[in-house]
Amino acid sequence: MIIPVVTKDIMYFSKLKSKINVNKYSLIQIKNRKEIEDILLDKNFLLMIVDFSDDFAKSIELKNLIKNRDIVSIGYYPHVNENLKQNAIKFGTGKQVTRNQLFKNINNIVDEFS
Repeated sequence: MIIPVVTKDIMYFSKLKSKINVNKYSLIQIKNRKEIEDILLDKNFLLMIVDFSDDFAKSIELKNLIKNRDIVSIGYYPHVNENLKQNAIKFGTGKQVTRNQLFKNINNIVDEFS
C-alpha cells in the first residue's frame, strides 16, 4: 500500500521511510498543494499521514482536497506543541500521535488502519 505523507520535513520523512515495513507499505512525500492534487487525482489512497506542524496541513485547503474521499488520516505533531493535536482533531484525523510515537510505532499505527 502506498501512503502519502504530507510534510516539508525531508529529514523526518526519511526517518519514517527507514522504519516502515517495505514489504507492506511504501511512503511518498507530499510537500505542496500541487503534489497532493496530482496524487489524489491519479490514485485512490486509503490512508494519509499529515504533519500538523506544517503550514500546509494547517490550511483549510488540504481538508477540502480530501473531504470528499474516503481517506483516513493520521495526524502527528511535536510533543511540545499540544495545541496542534487539537488542530488534528478538528481536521478530522482518525488518530493523533506525537512525532516520537509515530517514529517508534509507525508500522503498528499504520496496521490499525489498513
